[in-house]
Amino acid sequence: MKKRLNQMLEKSIKMMAVAGTIAFVFSACSKSSSSTNTNNVVATPIGSNTTLNGGAWKGTLLAGNTYTINGDITVLKTDTLTVQAGATINVPANHAFFIQGVINSLGTQAAPITFTAPVAQPGQWGGFQCDSAKAVTFLWTKILWAGKGDSTGKTRQTIAVSTSIPVDIEDCWFVGGQDNAIGVYATASVKVLRNSFYGNGTTDGDAIDFHSGATGIVAYNVLWGGAGTAIKVFTSSTIANPQTNITVYNNTCVDNGFRRGAGEPGRGVIVDAYSKATVYNNLLVNNYWSLDITPQADFANTTYGNNYFYVTVDSLRQYLYPAGEKGMIKPSDIIDSSAAGMMNKVNDPLFVNYPAYPATPDMSLRVIPASYDFHLKANSPALGKGNTTYNNDIGAYVSDTSNGKGNRHVPGY
Repeated sequence: MKKRLNQMLEKSIKMMAVAGTIAFVFSACSKSSSSTNTNNVVATPIGSNTTLNGGAWKGTLLAGNTYTINGDITVLKTDTLTVQAGATINVPANHAFFIQGVINSLGTQAAPITFTAPVAQPGQWGGFQCDSAKAVTFLWTKILWAGKGDSTGKTRQTIAVSTSIPVDIEDCWFVGGQDNAIGVYATASVKVLRNSFYGNGTTDGDAIDFHSGATGIVAYNVLWGGAGTAIKVFTSSTIANPQTNITVYNNTCVDNGFRRGAGEPGRGVIVDAYSKATVYNNLLVNNYWSLDITPQADFANTTYGNNYFYVTVDSLRQYLYPAGEKGMIKPSDIIDSSAAGMMNKVNDPLFVNYPAYPATPDMSLRVIPASYDFHLKANSPALGKGNTTYNNDIGAYVSDTSNGKGNRHVPGY
């Protein structure tokens, strides 16, 4: 009898254990199904693939290879996507890169990287949406024809960052984007050095747009033909801190701000909305408005000087420092003082090749003519006139190119 009772007890305990296990399994399944678990998504190593279908990817795009992107690419938050020098990445449809982790595009002067589309016209693919990225680095990379609309039809920035990370963009080309070429909306630490921006923005869009406490340096960039402002320094319309604080020096800004029109004129450089900046040695030619330091800026802590202003259109002369704003002519500035109709031009910066005088910027032009060359002739009055804290010369192309000084690009892209 006792033996039979023991057998019944053992059977009962086993049944209870099984029931407990089943209950645990169902409980675990129920918990996991009630929330999204992104850890179940495994990033695909690239290996020898030259076609990347949509999904999560990590690894290295190899030097000299050509890749085709056939869907939206996601780099997960624990992963890194690296592109080696000389790689070409074709995006034949409206796909984008969504960066949650790290992206390193590591081109060289001898072997740049190219991101492009089959149709060489503005706005063909979705660019790099880095809203939750861990780090963003682009070196010697050509990013062509990006910014096509998302699922709602809203145009996308070529590179968009909304997290507090290091952003390092050097010696790159941004051509034909449909919105901002670079937009940073966080307390990121930024370096934007020696890049060329050509024809970005439809009827809106800035070349470089900083908000929300970004800090860093913008120097030696060439910015031509943008819809809106070439370099925008902005904190917030309502919140003063964290404060955006950018050092802006030795940039060449030409023909910017016309496609956005008189309702919100584009500028060469604007410091606005609780932000502060240091603005020296910039060459500002034929922008709708040239240098605008607004009443809403942290004017007391903004310093500027040795900037060079020139226009070939009489109506633009009133906007070198726009009336009603806080910015004002500095003794160290070089100011265009002649009427455009006069043949004896005063303070022409003497670009190597720019449309014959007098020239009116063509607001519809999105693809930079191959003949344009914003290097300075040997007798340019911009040479030797810079604030020497930054450079002896004014503009992006300088005589001394040692130690990372001066834009290194030849004309075009």
